[in-house]
Amino acid sequence: MSFCINPQCTNPQNSNDELFCISCGSELLLQGRYRVVRQLGGGGFAVTFEAIEVRTNTPKVIKILTNNHQKAIELFQQEAEVLSKLNHPGIPKVERDAYFVYFPRNSQNPSHCFVMEKIVGMDLQKYMENRGMRPIDQHLALQWFRELVTILDCVHKQNFFHRDIKPPNIMLRASSGELALIDFGTARELTQTYYFAQAQGQVTGIISAGYTPLEQMNGQAVLQSDFFALARTFVYLLTGKQPTDPAIYNSYTNEMGWRSYAPHISPLLADLIDQMMAHLPGHRPANTQEILQRLDQIDQSLQPPPPPPPLAPPKWPRRRVVQMLGFGSIGLAIPIGLYTFFTKNKTTLTVSSNGLGDFKTISEAIKNAQPGTRILVNPGFYQESLIIDKPIKIIGDGPVSNIVIESANSNCIVMQTNQAEVRGLTLRGVAGKKNNNFFAVDIPQGQLTLAECDITSDSLSCVSVIGATANPIIQQCKIHDGAQAGIFFQKNSRGTVQDCDIFGNGLSGIAIKDNSNAVIQRCKFHNGKQGGVLVYEDGQATVEDCEILGHDLSGVEIRVNGNAIIQRCKINQNKGRGVYVHDSGLGTVENCDLSGNNLGAFYIDSTSKVQRRGNIE
Repeated sequence: MSFCINPQCTNPQNSNDELFCISCGSELLLQGRYRVVRQLGGGGFAVTFEAIEVRTNTPKVIKILTNNHQKAIELFQQEAEVLSKLNHPGIPKVERDAYFVYFPRNSQNPSHCFVMEKIVGMDLQKYMENRGMRPIDQHLALQWFRELVTILDCVHKQNFFHRDIKPPNIMLRASSGELALIDFGTARELTQTYYFAQAQGQVTGIISAGYTPLEQMNGQAVLQSDFFALARTFVYLLTGKQPTDPAIYNSYTNEMGWRSYAPHISPLLADLIDQMMAHLPGHRPANTQEILQRLDQIDQSLQPPPPPPPLAPPKWPRRRVVQMLGFGSIGLAIPIGLYTFFTKNKTTLTVSSNGLGDFKTISEAIKNAQPGTRILVNPGFYQESLIIDKPIKIIGDGPVSNIVIESANSNCIVMQTNQAEVRGLTLRGVAGKKNNNFFAVDIPQGQLTLAECDITSDSLSCVSVIGATANPIIQQCKIHDGAQAGIFFQKNSRGTVQDCDIFGNGLSGIAIKDNSNAVIQRCKFHNGKQGGVLVYEDGQATVEDCEILGHDLSGVEIRVNGNAIIQRCKINQNKGRGVYVHDSGLGTVENCDLSGNNLGAFYIDSTSKVQRRGNIE
C-alpha cells in the first residue's frame, strides 16, 4: 500500500503501483525513493510515518512538520541537522540530504520533512504501561543509565543538548534490547510539551511536566538540564510513578519523596539520582564523565567481595613445634596470630558468649569481618552496642527470644554503612535505667534490612530513621513498648515497613515528619498509648493493608502539612477517631474499614483536605 501524506486528502490509501494519489493527485513516491506505508504517530507539531526506501527495500521513518510557524520550522530543521551530525547507535541515523520540502497537490503550504532510521521497538512509557507500571530492577536501571549517559556524552560533545528527555522519547530496540534517544529539538505532545518565547521571542524553551528543570522553564537551559530530566526519567522507571504524582511529589515544598518507592536500589544510586535533579544546575554533576565515574563506583560497591585465596595447611617443623609448646607466651603468640589470620578470611563467623565460637562478642566479630561476611550469633546474652560500619549480615542462629543484645550506655545498633542486614535478634534498649537517651536501633544512613527481630526501648523510640541517605527495609519485626514511638522517621529519611507487629509504644506506633516518606504495608498496630500512625510537619506516608486497632487516641493522625495515602486498612476500636486530620493535613483514604471507633470514623477540620472513597464508616 502507498499512503498519501497530504493532510487534506480524504482517501489517502493507494496501491503500490500508483505514483500520484488517486484521490487528491499528490505525489506518492517522495524524493523519487520513499513510499509511505502508514502513519505511526502524531501530536503537537509533527507526525511520523513509516516508509520504505524502494531502491533498497529498507524501512524508514519520515517525520513531517504540521505547524509552519517560523520558530517551529527552525526547531524542526535543527533536529534534522543535529541528528545528521551525530553518529551513535543510540541515536536515529539521519543522512545529510534527508531533509526536504514537499508540496501537496494544489497547495501553497509546504510540508517540511526529513527521513531517519526506523527504530523497531517501544518507547519506555509504553514499555512501563505494558509492564503494569512495575518498576525495573537495579541491574537493568544501571545498564540503561550507562547507555543513556553514553548517548548524552556523544550529544554534549557536539555542543548540543537534548532539552526534552523523558520516557516517551527513549526507544527500546526490540532486536538488541538497546536504548535510543529520539526527538531532538522539537516538541512532541502539546498536552505535556510545548514551546514558548522568552525575551521578546529570542529564546525558546521546551517544557515537559515533571521532567523539565526550572532554569529551562525560564529559557536558560544548560547541559545539566539534561541530567535533571534523565534523573526524573529514572525516578519514573524505578517507582512506576510519574514525577508529578502526589505520592512522590510535594507541590508545597517542590521536593521529591520517591526513595521509599524504590527500596530495591542502592543508596549510592539514589544519591546520584537526587544530585542529578538538584534544584540548582551548579549542584548537579558537571558533565557526563562525572556521572559515568559515579556509575563505576556504584557497580564496584555492588560486587560481592572476592573469595579468599585457598590456604594450605601450615607445615610445622618439628623443632618449631617444640619451641611453641615449650616456651609459654612466646610460643603461643604464633598460633594466636594464625588464628586471627584464619578468622579474618572466613566468609562466615560464629559468635558464642560461652566461648565456643570464633568470637565471644558480636563487636569483635564485626571488627574482624570482611565486607560480605555473615556473622552467626548463637543463643546468649550480649551486653554491647554494635556499630555496623561495613556491608555484613548479622543473623541469629537460634530462637529469637534466646539471642538478646542489650545496651544501657548507647544504641544497641548504629548503622554506619551503605548496606547491611540484621535478622533474628532480640534488641533491648535499656538506656532509661541509667537516665540515658538512646534508641534501640539508630539508622542515620544506608539501607539496613532489619528482619524478624524483637525490638524494645525504655528511653527513646525503638527505631530511629534519620537523614536523607537513610532508607531501611524493616520486615516481620515485633516493635513494642518503646518509651516514645515504635519507629520514628525524620529529616528527609525514607523507608519501607512490612509485616510488622507494632504495639504498646508510648507515642505513635510509627511517626513520620520533616519531609520523610515511609511505605507501610501489612502491619498490625495495636494497643498504643497514643495513636497508631502519625504523619506531620511535611511527612508523607503510604499505609496499605494494615490493621490499626485499640489505641488510646486515634488510629491515624495527620497534621501540619502531613500527607498520607491510606488504602485497604482496618482501623477499628480506637478510643479517638479512626482518622484525625487537622491543621492543614492532607490525605487520601480509600477502601478502608473505619467502623467501631469511639469518636467516629473521621474528623477533618476546615484547614485540611482528605479524599474519601469506598470506605466503611
